[in-house]
Amino acid sequence: MAADRQAPSILGFPHRPEWGAAAHRKALAGHLRRCREHARIGTRQAARCIDTSDSTLSRMENGLAALKRADVKRLVDEYGVRDAEERQRMAVLVREAAQPDAWQPYAHAAPSALRQLLAMEPAARRIVSYEPQLVPGWLQTAEYARIVIRAANPTMPAEEVEGRVQLRVQRIAMLRRQTDPPTLLAVMDSEVFQREVGSPGVMHRQIEHLLKLLEELPYRLRLHVAPLTVGAAGAIGHPVVHLRFFAENYLPDMVYLEQYEGALYREKPSETERYQAVLNNLVGVANPIEQTATLLQQALIEWRKRCR
Repeated sequence: MAADRQAPSILGFPHRPEWGAAAHRKALAGHLRRCREHARIGTRQAARCIDTSDSTLSRMENGLAALKRADVKRLVDEYGVRDAEERQRMAVLVREAAQPDAWQPYAHAAPSALRQLLAMEPAARRIVSYEPQLVPGWLQTAEYARIVIRAANPTMPAEEVEGRVQLRVQRIAMLRRQTDPPTLLAVMDSEVFQREVGSPGVMHRQIEHLLKLLEELPYRLRLHVAPLTVGAAGAIGHPVVHLRFFAENYLPDMVYLEQYEGALYREKPSETERYQAVLNNLVGVANPIEQTATLLQQALIEWRKRCR
């Protein structure tokens, strides 16, 4: 029983500005919830403490609402958190959580359904992605991205399209970080390299780009090509992204499920584990990673012929 009542601690969550504001906000939010539960204080009492509603407090405890320094101080006072080091770490996380999220420089263009993924992916230790139709966004050239975005949004103003292109192509920068870069494991259907996006020249340059990235990021980028023979394993039908974070004790796995009109997010362990198993199965039946460069070279030759 004593172990069950051990006070929660946030000291194990490191201060990593490169992970982004959302990761710090989410880690602190979960910690505040655990502190409240440890103190056996209900949501109504805690909400009254900072003059807000139960629903706003719930959003705060799930990392979906801003955490003000004064509110955090009043809450930890109410929860009986006295340790100076703990309080100092929380103050650091409040300050980091107030920084702009990764998508905010592109706020005019960032799709609302994608913002949670954009905000959290800088804190990922491993990203597993399945894309049945297109090259994954992180790996697209600007011209390929421009064509894809315009096709999905034919009436979108040109300025907004360009904003989305810039946002999409800069996401690869996190793999080039010197500190704590994530690993991206991407699975693409073989049809991705047969589907003409824009023109044969666009496809040729896109595949060249993938080959260059494989050379540049051999340990951070791992690509699998899934042939049509994988059958039902590849019949997911929509893009799936599974994120696992560096500070996984504070940040639960997250799954992003792309839909035509938006996206769904899953964080319950029972759901994220299920999608992880589906993706693991798909990786297992896809072509071995050692064959990817050869398959891309073969596709490159075919598109080069069509460029003539």
